[in-house]
Amino acid sequence: MGSTKRPEDATTLVRPAGFRPSQSLLRAITAWMALQEERPSLSQAIARLVELGLTHADWDRQKLRAREMAGDTIDQMGDATTSANDRAIRKQDLLDGPKEFDRVRIDRAKRGGPIQE
Repeated sequence: MGSTKRPEDATTLVRPAGFRPSQSLLRAITAWMALQEERPSLSQAIARLVELGLTHADWDRQKLRAREMAGDTIDQMGDATTSANDRAIRKQDLLDGPKEFDRVRIDRAKRGGPIQE
């Protein structure tokens, strides 16, 4: 039998996990590995990418919660004399932020072309 590596913290049991990536996914992982300064192994790269994905998922939940809280605050401060449609448009504009910042925000897809005024 081959030797198994013991985790750094011997009290923690590490269960092996595996999957069969598609060729395109394997190419993407390999390309990501080539961009890394420390040149991780395939298993290290997959583990790191999973950690990054999970961290991003937490960040998305936090961002969604912050947006909900901002929306609730905007609803409380809204002008009751305007129509519901006008309030909804104003709220959306406030939550989206100035259109001039769309190209510099990292939480949105890149948009090409000049800003329309």
